[in-house]
Amino acid sequence: MVLTFVSFIIVLGILVFIHEFGHYITAKKSDIMVSEFALGFGPKIISRQWGETVYSLRIIPLGGFCNMVGEFPADETMPESEQETYQEAKTAGRLFTQKAAWKRFAVIFMGPVMNFLLALIIFILAFTVFGIPVQTEQGAILGEIIPEQPAARAGLRPNDKILAIDDQKVNSWSDMASIIASHPAEKITISYQRNGQISQLEVMTRADEEDGRGVIGVYPRLVREQISPFKAIKLGAYQTYYVFKMTILGFVQVFKDASTKDLGGPIMIASIIGQAARTGLLNVMTWTAVISINLGIINLLPFPALDGGRILFIIIELLRGKPVDPKKESYVHMIGFAVLIVLMIFIVYQDVMRSFFN
Repeated sequence: MVLTFVSFIIVLGILVFIHEFGHYITAKKSDIMVSEFALGFGPKIISRQWGETVYSLRIIPLGGFCNMVGEFPADETMPESEQETYQEAKTAGRLFTQKAAWKRFAVIFMGPVMNFLLALIIFILAFTVFGIPVQTEQGAILGEIIPEQPAARAGLRPNDKILAIDDQKVNSWSDMASIIASHPAEKITISYQRNGQISQLEVMTRADEEDGRGVIGVYPRLVREQISPFKAIKLGAYQTYYVFKMTILGFVQVFKDASTKDLGGPIMIASIIGQAARTGLLNVMTWTAVISINLGIINLLPFPALDGGRILFIIIELLRGKPVDPKKESYVHMIGFAVLIVLMIFIVYQDVMRSFFN
């Protein structure tokens, strides 16, 4: 639990920081006043002011924000200090709304773009440091353990050597795969060797959706080969594109099926990162990149309160030749934010039911 919590906080902190830094640095370059750059929500743990911007760390580590002055219209409910900051920025022509549409578009768009760039850099580093697989090890030795799958839940780890399944001796990976495939959605007993010690555990297999075979979510241990930096960049770019494409197809399928059963919230993400942390740095890097791409795509959805919703209003402004009334836009985003909160509560509930009652 400690490893899961710490790894989740670190990975989420990196993803949020990179995303918000995309907004922040583009706003600064566009001469937009940024009043606060925060990681987390809720009460402040620590905060420091450098220049005109307050940098803070807050108690709830599930997000962050870059507060650009003028992003929302001023009203009489604003604290006096915020009204003074607003008027100062307005006088200097540094409100978010005072900037050209293309600058505002760039500021909003750079958040998701930074998530995609982070994924690209992670994949390139992974290929550079760990190389590429060229062949499998002899015997049934586990390599990658897929988070949230039966093997991970049961406690199998990379480098475990599978000796037998239900008292049937296993001599090769194909032996193991064949036995598991013949037991879809059934409980099997696996004998394995770890660090010289032989142990047993039970695994409830699942039936593959395509062919109905039993699977537990493992890959064989691979012999890896170092590659040149140029090839690592090429493979990293392809991997980023592939994950991006598959994520888009996944979201399309979710909307087509009108189902949320495959969507996960903070608990599922924490579980995936925690299981990846127990299986090695390469898995942590890979899943961080995958989640970063997911975060970037989700934020680009044209829904109010998300970056995509704000971009949509800028596009409408460009088509109309004049901006939408800021108060009306703010109201739409407020409704969208409320809907997102309700959806998040539902997804967290679904996470809890899936994690603790399945």
